[in-house]
Amino acid sequence: MTTSPPSDSRPSLWQRALRRLGRTLDYRCLHWHRLGEHQQADYLRRLFELLDIDLVIDVGANRGQYADFIRRRVGYRGALLSFEPIPSLAQELAQRAAGDPNWRVRATALGACAQTRPFHVAQSSPMSSLLAPSARATSRLAAFNTVQQTLDVDVETLDAALADFPHCRNLYLKLDVQGYERQVLDGATASLPRLAAMQAELSVVPLYEGQPHYLDLLGHLESLGYLPSLIPAHNPEHFPLLIDFDCHLVRRERLADLGALNRA
Repeated sequence: MTTSPPSDSRPSLWQRALRRLGRTLDYRCLHWHRLGEHQQADYLRRLFELLDIDLVIDVGANRGQYADFIRRRVGYRGALLSFEPIPSLAQELAQRAAGDPNWRVRATALGACAQTRPFHVAQSSPMSSLLAPSARATSRLAAFNTVQQTLDVDVETLDAALADFPHCRNLYLKLDVQGYERQVLDGATASLPRLAAMQAELSVVPLYEGQPHYLDLLGHLESLGYLPSLIPAHNPEHFPLLIDFDCHLVRRERLADLGALNRA
């Protein structure tokens, strides 16, 4: 039997007034560790609509955290293409994607050319990489990026994978590849005009051997025609040390088409 809650559990007049005021002012109380997530959700919601994004490419999908984020928080329901080279995780993603007709999963890594390469599976799976962990990395992450096993994985180029999506013209690329960003971009040269915007995780602390300096990577992204659009708040878990950060970028010609550069 369902009963009504006791009267003292209902919001008071003042509480209801404050909630209405909060909605009017768009005011939110957030913990610091959730601020960046909230900023990105609001940003991507607006950006996907503005750029008419028709395909999101999730490189380094892991267990589908980003897929959940754009489906649930951003509200994106369009085409989604996820890449995950760890076989057990790729299988898990494929099972989940079976219930989503707009979600495809490829059990591969991305790089500059098609090949087979050793992939280093870290104790914390999101820190796994085609690059070996650096001995110079901070000891704070030793418990997370210690290699548990090395697997041979298939690597393909983004240009080749996107041949299956010839009608998608406004693509969004999310890169979470632990130092392998340059190689992924080198395999996407033909696709750049279709990549309207992207986000990449830039490392301030070099965690992998051969990983480019974050300023060099940022300069390379700009040379490819992308300008920074948002750098959201980051998790302060290692305060005051900044390990890495997300950088959102938009293709310069898309900004020009929108008139944004003329207004700047």
